[in-house]
Amino acid sequence: MEQQIAFRYPLRGPGRGQILLIGNGLEYKSGQRSWEELVRDLTLPEKRGMGEAQHLPFPLRYELLSTPFQVPNPMERRDILQEERRLAKAMKKMVHTSNPLLEQLPELHMDHVFTTNYSYCLEHAFFPRRSFEKRGTRSKFRFDLREASEKEGKKREVQYRLHTGYWFPDPDRPQGTALWHIHGESSVPQGIILGHDRYGRLLARIVGCCQEIGKRAAGAEGELPFFSWPSLFLFGDVYILGFGFDECEFDLWWLLRRKQREHNGDGKVYFYDKPPFDPQRKTRHLLLEANGAEIRTAGADAATDYDDFYAAAIRDIGRTVEERRRPAEEDKA
Repeated sequence: MEQQIAFRYPLRGPGRGQILLIGNGLEYKSGQRSWEELVRDLTLPEKRGMGEAQHLPFPLRYELLSTPFQVPNPMERRDILQEERRLAKAMKKMVHTSNPLLEQLPELHMDHVFTTNYSYCLEHAFFPRRSFEKRGTRSKFRFDLREASEKEGKKREVQYRLHTGYWFPDPDRPQGTALWHIHGESSVPQGIILGHDRYGRLLARIVGCCQEIGKRAAGAEGELPFFSWPSLFLFGDVYILGFGFDECEFDLWWLLRRKQREHNGDGKVYFYDKPPFDPQRKTRHLLLEANGAEIRTAGADAATDYDDFYAAAIRDIGRTVEERRRPAEEDKA
């Protein structure tokens, strides 16, 4: 049974949505498998040892290594199903346990947490007594923000979860926290965003979400309802932690640029990274700054332990979120 909830925020000023975006960096302490291990699982036997594929962006490398040499054109349904079965088998190896870093996230009382991870490590941090590997648990906490008229006659979102997530009823904050798997989740292999084709199809839908909220935002005053995670990203404050923002994540790079050009909103983006910065990371920082992001180190330096860096970054995010909320909450009091 899906939760019937709504998210309403002003487009500008205090009270806008506070969003944490996390990546695989926060799951390493859970013993999570790396992207390279996932690629090895999905590589066909005849393509193992293709060292020349290493330079390719991850989504294209996946397409190359998971596609047979003699694939027909157009692909047969059988080939597509075999690829989906291999992906489902690989997803069963994902780790679904929390860790001390993830367990600090509920204390931030964020409005939303976006994750590019496929596992349920995040959910186990918020719901330590629940098993999100079970369908019944997922159904209990799932929400779908599509309006009733849009959902009528349609199936539950599977392949592209733009409007669907899990709602954590925060006892200290009635609004709760929404947890979003923006690139899919392991229990639904056909919804995993991994290859170049899937990234492209997702981006087309993100563009549609931004066009929808853009039309409603033009000339609007006060609060607006938000129905998708891309629209929340567009107008909220976004804090990025444990996510490298690799150049291949072109759906999020597009969304970051679109956010920078949104004149109806004033949400900020903060990217947390630990020194020292090699030339590649420095270049990425310049690209992030060119797209409106602020680089933060949370006071860390080259000698800072990674656990200490993450803990400091989480504290810094908490302070900033509190500052962003204070004026609006005082007005409502």
